[in-house]
Amino acid sequence: MESMIFDMAERLFRDHVSHGLREDAAAGQCPEALWTRIEEAGLHMALVPEEAGGFGVPAAEALGLVRIAGAHGLPLPLAETLIANAVLARAGLALSGGRLTIAEGEVLQLERRGGAVHASGHLTLVPFARWADRIVTIAALDGADHVLSLPVKDLTVTPAQDLAGMPRDDVAVDLDLPGANATALPGSMGGMRGLGALVRSLATAGAMETILKMSVEYSNDRVQFGRPIGKFQAIQQYLATMAGETAASRTAAEMAADSYDTAAFALTVAAAKSRAGEAVETVGALAHQVHGAIGYTEEHALHHFTKRIWSWRDEFGTELDWTQELGRAALSSPHDTFWHFITDSTAQGATA
Repeated sequence: MESMIFDMAERLFRDHVSHGLREDAAAGQCPEALWTRIEEAGLHMALVPEEAGGFGVPAAEALGLVRIAGAHGLPLPLAETLIANAVLARAGLALSGGRLTIAEGEVLQLERRGGAVHASGHLTLVPFARWADRIVTIAALDGADHVLSLPVKDLTVTPAQDLAGMPRDDVAVDLDLPGANATALPGSMGGMRGLGALVRSLATAGAMETILKMSVEYSNDRVQFGRPIGKFQAIQQYLATMAGETAASRTAAEMAADSYDTAAFALTVAAAKSRAGEAVETVGALAHQVHGAIGYTEEHALHHFTKRIWSWRDEFGTELDWTQELGRAALSSPHDTFWHFITDSTAQGATA
């Protein structure tokens, strides 16, 4: 099943995600036709259990789609919709279809008003909010996590964007939500920050694989002083360093995906997001060193990927935030040594 889903996604993105499409999206044009193809393929439901209308594949396989989307620089909220649908399905709320996005909901104030839940507050840097039909988030009410499905048409959206030109909008929330759009979450899923960090780690790994591939190809094609620059030791060292950073980030991200919805998730996602953040600084800088001035031009595709990873680095917690989480978990560990802590497959962290 993994190969079928991945092959389908690869073909779809390879055929339809072009440099021009990414340029148009960065200029504010939502690629509606491509989203229709994604929905027709059912990719947005891959993380939903079969009994709720999803694929019924292991979560790690479904989440692999996020890495593939990152590798193609997909300018659509597939990762966010995957997570949003999975959270809605867990809470037993309706899967209304369409483009969904996610946000950290801790800043929202919830109170009961009759049979409804009133939500108020201000969400910042919400991915693709203006292109989404609903924002799905998790907030606390009466000491319990509640899932909220916020219809964007009833919210006040102030457009903003990240380095890559993708929508990162500010959203003012002030509305009553009926039971169909707000309910208690039965069991933790790792928190919306943790789920967001997971998909950003996977997407970053995919994008860095493309950046590495582009850098290798360019170093083999670009001739200077009578030979390809890839023959120079300094360039070879750059590429080797990039390859190591990319491989480490992908491994950490896939470990976090493997631990999705398990007790170990909080620790593995902390390791994945912090490792990805560290790698971004090195891979992005060396890729532009290899490409030289051409890598900064609008005509070259490199900037679409480096700008994405630089933006994703700070979303859903920075590497500093997540390394602090790891540090707190290590200091509170019952193990006698740090080595036992990092090698204990049953270790658990705080909810992300």
